[in-house]
Amino acid sequence: MYIREYMQTNVITVNSDTLAHDAEKVMRDNNIRRLPVVDKGKLVGLITRDKLRRMLTPFSPTSVNIWDLRYVPARIKVKDIMEKKVFTVTPDATLQQAIAEGQRRKIGVLLVVDKDEPDKLLGLVTATDVYRLTTGILGFGQPGARLHIFECCKKGSLKEVVDIINKSGATIQSLFHVTPPGIGREDCIIHLDVEDAAQIIAELRSKGYEAEERPL
Repeated sequence: MYIREYMQTNVITVNSDTLAHDAEKVMRDNNIRRLPVVDKGKLVGLITRDKLRRMLTPFSPTSVNIWDLRYVPARIKVKDIMEKKVFTVTPDATLQQAIAEGQRRKIGVLLVVDKDEPDKLLGLVTATDVYRLTTGILGFGQPGARLHIFECCKKGSLKEVVDIINKSGATIQSLFHVTPPGIGREDCIIHLDVEDAAQIIAELRSKGYEAEERPL
């Protein structure tokens, strides 16, 4: 999966001279939490709703000189408080690599720029986009049955599980393995297109697998 396939391209931006109050209104009106800052077609920074609200709240503690008139709430501009060093990715980056790096850096948005013009903003991917994508991949909220099979990722075991499901006539919608934190056990979660998986679970248990159906 590449960033270019999942990024938002209709990106709302502001310029660095925008008043902070106005930028906060843009976020509120569009229900977004982050705004790329673009001057004359060039990406120059990023402003977040949390940062704006901290700066615009009267008497909130800040790291700036409160006697500097630039930081009187009504006069604060985006350029005064934006993050200038932003993490960017190119459209050809894989979504997996970009998300992993974003998690490592503890950031909630991936800004996508042209590989030949690194200050040209092409789009973005937010944590909400990733959440929505993950929900779709895992089949959350979709009809069918979800099986949780304990320790089914051992050598040869997964093939046997899939064979049992195929013989039942059910179709696998998604299959992934998970390792519950602190346990170290590798389990499988399989989303099927059938509503009743009782017979499949019975067959799996007869083969020695510990399996159960869980709510979608």
